[in-house]
Amino acid sequence: MKTVKWGVSVLLGITGPSGGGKGCVAKIFAQRGFAVIDADQVARDVVLPGQPVLAALADRFGGDIIKADGTLDRRLLAQRAFSSQEETKALNQIMHGEICRRMKSLAENYKKSGQNCLFDAPLLIEAGLTELCDRCIAVISSEDVRIARLMERDGISQQEIHNRLSRQQSDDYYTSQCDYTIVNNGDLKELEKQAEAIADSLAVG
Repeated sequence: MKTVKWGVSVLLGITGPSGGGKGCVAKIFAQRGFAVIDADQVARDVVLPGQPVLAALADRFGGDIIKADGTLDRRLLAQRAFSSQEETKALNQIMHGEICRRMKSLAENYKKSGQNCLFDAPLLIEAGLTELCDRCIAVISSEDVRIARLMERDGISQQEIHNRLSRQQSDDYYTSQCDYTIVNNGDLKELEKQAEAIADSLAVG
């Protein structure tokens, strides 16, 4: 683990594979007063109509990923972007720079005001955001549990989910590079117990 260097505020990183439960853990810390910087929300913001990132995605993946009303057809983009490793890499190259820039800016503003905050980001490690964090938490679950959650949450087929998960890292990748691991295969009460124990050990919130 890194030596804790925080003063008036703490920056945590929460990461893990899709369907692991990162968002639920972030909510628990939010109840302790943490400001949540959600990478998924930032990713939605950078592809709003008129944003340069949206135009770049259309150039790479086809103009028809932009619907008649000017918004992104997320499902069509996902089908194309997760169809191969090369396509996924192209998606990440277009999206990550702007997402990271915005997340860093938000974190700087929160820390200047003395507020604890956290990054909720599936690509926390790949984007190099771990270097900014005081502590990092990996949230993992069994593959069957994750598939069930994603089918319910996103309304997509099992094949689409397998395509998405096949482009992601193993559990060991996350756990080996984080300070704490939460295994989220049980109910919400068990998840809260694990998250609260980490918060207590850090004496934050």
